[in-house]
Amino acid sequence: MLLGIALAGTAAWATPRLDVGQGVYDFGEVAEGMLVVHSFPLRNAGTAVLNFTRQPSTTCGCTSAPLTKMSLLPGESVALRVQFDSTGFGGQKVEKLVYVYSDDPQAQQRTLTIRGFVRPSLPYEGSAATLQHGFYLLVDLRAPEAFAQGRLLGAINIPFAVLPDWIPRLPRSYTVYLYDETGAQAIQAAQMLRQNGFLAVYAISGGLVGWWRDLGDLFFTWADGATRTPPAGTAITGAYTLPASRIVAQGYQVVLDLRPREVYALGRFPGSLNLKLEEVPDFATRIQRGAALPSGYKVSIWCVDEDGSLAFQAAQYLYALGFAHAKALIGGLPQWRLRFGDELLWPEAMK
Repeated sequence: MLLGIALAGTAAWATPRLDVGQGVYDFGEVAEGMLVVHSFPLRNAGTAVLNFTRQPSTTCGCTSAPLTKMSLLPGESVALRVQFDSTGFGGQKVEKLVYVYSDDPQAQQRTLTIRGFVRPSLPYEGSAATLQHGFYLLVDLRAPEAFAQGRLLGAINIPFAVLPDWIPRLPRSYTVYLYDETGAQAIQAAQMLRQNGFLAVYAISGGLVGWWRDLGDLFFTWADGATRTPPAGTAITGAYTLPASRIVAQGYQVVLDLRPREVYALGRFPGSLNLKLEEVPDFATRIQRGAALPSGYKVSIWCVDEDGSLAFQAAQYLYALGFAHAKALIGGLPQWRLRFGDELLWPEAMK
């Protein structure tokens, strides 16, 4: 009888207790545009099951902290992954709070803090969100042999005959520009993709013939030893077409990937150029910039690597040369993966 009373008393005193440790994370200094991520360990240090009574709340829409489970057994832990987007906070000391709610009778609300200084980004730095917002695919529909001889810088080769096989693989949330020699197949391809749910797909009006008519060999690159003759034929325009001049006016896109070749092959932006840092000056001599570009046109050059260090040097060099829209990806490709996973990081097999 006494044992039963003792056990009942023990059960009555069993309570949950939420332990959040220090509960403060100081991220030091980051460049504006960085996504700061930290995991706070939440542990049930009590003797009864602890229940989170609602999802955590934050003091700013720039911060998120979703719980992956809503109850913890005694002694069990869960990591609360907190994200802070520093975009818009350049030059500011920040302190963002996360409130965690549970049935801990001693503290039904606990506060976590993430803080630090956000420095203004430099003119030649850009965030993963900015790169993603302006990214487009440039698709060359010609035969591989023609593509190998000469093409628009940053284009990927998907021959028109195999385009249907690529429909499940192409990203639907990005703009796609298509071209062939005269524009005829590009118009058909744009119609095909539109019918399959791609909303922002355009054929370059007149294909390469139209490009050369309007822009000459601007952003065109040849293979070593190739005959440098303009494309031939009659430029064709039609539905879903855009003039080459409009595409370049919006910002012609080039991505320079400075990682080792074997790492680059595992996953890279489609159409990106794999260069060593010492090859950047030679690249710069072969592309028009600043006042050399026709009025109203611009070229956006994104430099990427794994930690941002080589990209920073390359972008700083290009910016000093007059490439006003040269950017290093702040924080390197880990920042892209934090925001977008492996989206657009295609392995070599997808070329």
